[in-house]
Amino acid sequence: MKIKRESGVKTAIDMTPMIDVVFQLLTFFMITSTVIKTSAINVDLPSASTSDAAPNRVAVITLYKDGSVKLNDLSIDFNDLGIQIATLKTNSSELVVTIQGDKSVPYDRIIQTMDIVRFSGVKKMSLATLLKESQP
Repeated sequence: MKIKRESGVKTAIDMTPMIDVVFQLLTFFMITSTVIKTSAINVDLPSASTSDAAPNRVAVITLYKDGSVKLNDLSIDFNDLGIQIATLKTNSSELVVTIQGDKSVPYDRIIQTMDIVRFSGVKKMSLATLLKESQP
């Protein structure tokens, strides 16, 4: 009885590295293709070279140079900020707070605001900036 043996060498292309590269490219472009959304409030925001897109459930705290504070376009007292943020936090579990501070607001005031937001139970917060124009 004769047994046939194949005399050629079989070649195959391993697709795993190519799939890895495609997923890495997909992830890279998904992360870097986000767009900033800022509200139309008359605050002189500082500039930054990088930025992230604003998430869907956002509470915006605006600090003005005259000391006034707004939460989602409503004027509030700075001392009531923690209570207001905690109330918003109970309504939406994935609350993200964006702090918009005028350039001339003291740094200490920004840190106090961040502390109030943290103590209110919010895990995610961001500082709003304007994107600098790229120079040639």
